[in-house]
Amino acid sequence: MAEGFNASYDIIVVGAGPAGSTAAREAARRGAKVLLIDRKQRIGLPVQCAELVSRWVFRHASLSPGSTIHPIETMITHLPGGATCEMKGPGYMLDRSLFDKELAASAVLAGAEISTGTKAIECSSEGVLIEGGGKKGWIQTKVIIGADGVHSTVAHLMEPSPLKTMVALQYEVVLFEPQSHVDVFFHPDYEGGYAWFFPKGRTANVGIGVLPCKTSKLPDLLNGFLNQLGRSGKPPRVEIVSKTSGSIPCEPRRQTVFENILLAGDAAGHAHPITGAGILNAVLAGQMAGKIAAEAIDGGDLQHLKTYEVEWREAFGKTLSYGASKRKILEENWNKPETDFESLIRKTWVGFKEYYKDRRKK
Repeated sequence: MAEGFNASYDIIVVGAGPAGSTAAREAARRGAKVLLIDRKQRIGLPVQCAELVSRWVFRHASLSPGSTIHPIETMITHLPGGATCEMKGPGYMLDRSLFDKELAASAVLAGAEISTGTKAIECSSEGVLIEGGGKKGWIQTKVIIGADGVHSTVAHLMEPSPLKTMVALQYEVVLFEPQSHVDVFFHPDYEGGYAWFFPKGRTANVGIGVLPCKTSKLPDLLNGFLNQLGRSGKPPRVEIVSKTSGSIPCEPRRQTVFENILLAGDAAGHAHPITGAGILNAVLAGQMAGKIAAEAIDGGDLQHLKTYEVEWREAFGKTLSYGASKRKILEENWNKPETDFESLIRKTWVGFKEYYKDRRKK
């Protein structure tokens, strides 16, 4: 047994992001004995997120007003030829680090224990091998919830094949004039992805996401994009206050329940395959995982865990599968000489009505 922990728990949740903290909270509320661990010393940091979230997330997460920085009303999509499309998309720009901390705090207030700087090394039907503070040991548990991100250790132990991902580089820059909309930009150079300008009060998140094969080009692409924005006067000059990078899952996992192990959030590939948005789905999946895990323990039936696979797929699985089918079209046609690039984007980006055409036929 690792020093500082109890001998056993009903549930160990690996990863204190939106999915993990929500799962820990929901399970603890139902009386389960829960340990929430995160490999980072400080929950929520470093921020690896564009920080835009749908307003619907607050139906499922009770947070302080301080975690929302700036309201967003619309999204404007920009195509290379100068055409734009405006789409209503009410939401908020988050202080993601505070958002994550408050979710973790809500789990503790519901009765969960939490340990930072602690990582899972191995998982089994008996428990989790945990390492933290220079100590290592097995902790017994009945259920494990893997919510440890796109490069999930728990998921890798169950399914070694990696998730399909995008890679992103983002700068936080000073915002000289406020705005209530977000901007998304497409260009043939941003292969498989897009650039964004997301205002959040006094600063804005500016970034680009591309296929992993273009990772080495990201710094030049982002600097070029910033220069382009500068020429348009938004912002009038570039003052960078922080930089971040990371991977984004762009396909759902085929399986997210493995005997006594559940996967949620980015570990399960719950981000949207086209937009990369994943916070709302992570919170929803965390709610389901925590609730179902607690029910399985209370009823003494771990077969009940299979319900989780059914529930999340019913809730948003079709949306992810449809997005994955659009991503396949996007990637297969991006570099074909005969491709009309703007037509391709209209068919595969959520900001255009053409994106939904095939879905309505089904």
